[in-house]
Amino acid sequence: MCAGICAPVEPGQNTAYTGQMIKDAINRLKNWRGRWFGFLTLVWLGVMFWFSSQPASESSQLSGSVLLWLADQTDGFIPRSVFLAPLAQTIIRKTAHFANYLILGILSYLSDDRRLSLRLLVFGLLAADFDESHQVFVPGRSGELRDVLIDLAGFAAGMSLIHGVQRLFGDQLPMDPKPVDDSIRVV
Repeated sequence: MCAGICAPVEPGQNTAYTGQMIKDAINRLKNWRGRWFGFLTLVWLGVMFWFSSQPASESSQLSGSVLLWLADQTDGFIPRSVFLAPLAQTIIRKTAHFANYLILGILSYLSDDRRLSLRLLVFGLLAADFDESHQVFVPGRSGELRDVLIDLAGFAAGMSLIHGVQRLFGDQLPMDPKPVDDSIRVV
């Protein structure tokens, strides 16, 4: 019946555990969500690497354009001079760090087994450390421990956000694994 791919079963041995293992394997094969989010995680790491590879002049220009856009959007509510202050540039840059790693934390959490784990936090820390270490070699950029901590906070916030949504809505979320189709027979 197993065609040589199953372990031999002794007469009278309980095979329920083996059956559950087969159902789990089928469920993993049918569930492409983890692979899809894993791919998106790698793409997002590439996007972040590209941002980190920009020299300081290009990075400042990007931050400046975001500040000008914000100044245009809040015209009349907040004086334009607020957006031209050096503190505004720092806030935009640190917010970008947090937001990039928030997205990475969400994607990483969804690509894993949807549990808060030390392994995922270590991944976030290593990604942040690599990012900041890489910036040391980019003209005009520097790597800072403060940025690593901001990155890690964003990563943890992304994981926690999705974990909280999952706990709040439980089985109603489409990200939960699809139930195993019991009509499939493994031969």
